[in-house]
Amino acid sequence: MIHQRPSQLTLPLHMPRDPVSHITPPVGKPALADVLGKDFNNLARFPAISPAEASRHAPQIGLAGESLVTSWAARRGLAPVSMPAGAPFDHIFTVGPHLVRAQTKTTTGPRRDGRYSFNMSRGNSGDPNGTSAYASNAFDLAALVFLDLGVIYFTTEKKSRFRFTTEEAQLMSHIEFECFCDCLLQLAVIDRRAFDVLTDEPDCEADC
Repeated sequence: MIHQRPSQLTLPLHMPRDPVSHITPPVGKPALADVLGKDFNNLARFPAISPAEASRHAPQIGLAGESLVTSWAARRGLAPVSMPAGAPFDHIFTVGPHLVRAQTKTTTGPRRDGRYSFNMSRGNSGDPNGTSAYASNAFDLAALVFLDLGVIYFTTEKKSRFRFTTEEAQLMSHIEFECFCDCLLQLAVIDRRAFDVLTDEPDCEADC
């Protein structure tokens, strides 16, 4: 017997007309901040937040960037391990017998000059302990997170500051994996042959 599919799938969900009508008092930003919590109230509209707001919530922004890197690495079988606060690097990736140390830096969007900027120093401007430079051997690669774009740029270059145009930042989304593999090549974790195999475009006619 052939059964016809229903034209519309009805889910057993009850959605009230006004899901926040039970929140009292319902007016005024201070009252809403009390209900939602200051962090959620201030960051809920990300990336449409001011640089000052991002600076005030530096720990949450940093956590968001580190979480994106963790997710990226986990999806590629790198078994990422996050390090405790205060460590000179944020993650350890496993590549065969090698352990690769990664330091994550996060920016929320371009600055007034239209460029994305990453300061490669420990701490942040709001840290009571101030900022300090990393030792040259503190980590193996840097994971630079363009949080508004959801994009990561991997590099082994050791610089005190990185700057990118918006066009360069958007290009990163197409070369994330290639940049990571180039880091592994620079660190002698893989050789040129492995790099070529990893970054070779799949043959769609053969694999699709």
